[in-house]
Amino acid sequence: GGPLIADDAIEQDVELLLRAVTKGLQSQAIYIETRNFHDYSRWKQVFEANGFAYQAHLNFHVDTTSKEIIEGNLSKSRKRDIRVSFRDGALIINKPTIEQVRSYYTILADLYQTKVKLPLFPLDFFEKLYELKSSRFLLVEYNGEIFGGTVCVCLKDKTMFEWFVCGKDGVVKNIFPSEVATYAGLQCSVDDNCTRFDMMGAGKPNEAYGVRDFKAEFGGKLVEHGRFLLVRKPLLYWIGKTGVKMLKKR
Repeated sequence: GGPLIADDAIEQDVELLLRAVTKGLQSQAIYIETRNFHDYSRWKQVFEANGFAYQAHLNFHVDTTSKEIIEGNLSKSRKRDIRVSFRDGALIINKPTIEQVRSYYTILADLYQTKVKLPLFPLDFFEKLYELKSSRFLLVEYNGEIFGGTVCVCLKDKTMFEWFVCGKDGVVKNIFPSEVATYAGLQCSVDDNCTRFDMMGAGKPNEAYGVRDFKAEFGGKLVEHGRFLLVRKPLLYWIGKTGVKMLKKR
């Protein structure tokens, strides 16, 4: 998420912090990366001077000051999908049981295995996350069955971060669980007095990305705060990236 830097910090402060981080992790980390939730452009030159390469990356920030603003920013197609989903029986489960969370994880794991094709945290990570006060498991139920959901983490009175969203999309006519789940996250952000809903990434600029198209219809502001990357062990980093590419081709 990026380092915590005081508003009145100067370049020497940030440089001291980056040097301490890289020295402390030099024998442990293959690479060090910050995925910036905020605008760090003020410190870009300091990062680059300390070996961090800037990588452009997009994200959506959705205004959740009020539920009226949420409704007003939704695209017509998203409004329709959400409306017909509720009309035909989709329900939001705000406080699921641990068994319902496990059912949700089964859907998420299948998505990562068949489409995303990236490693996913094991079930026990989500079971532990479920116990935290800052987590929000918002699941979608249809006909007594968990059909999808989203996992969000709340930074009290500031931002709601959407970590994982999935659903059995296209299985039942007029039931759009992924859309309903994200909509539930937006509503929860308002209820938790968070003025921003962070959609946690929208791909690289100038590259087609279906997830970005999906997220764009929730009315967020497209921002490009990017990432900073420092590779400590190039060979191991290359092996890891090659392994991920092979997973995606399976």
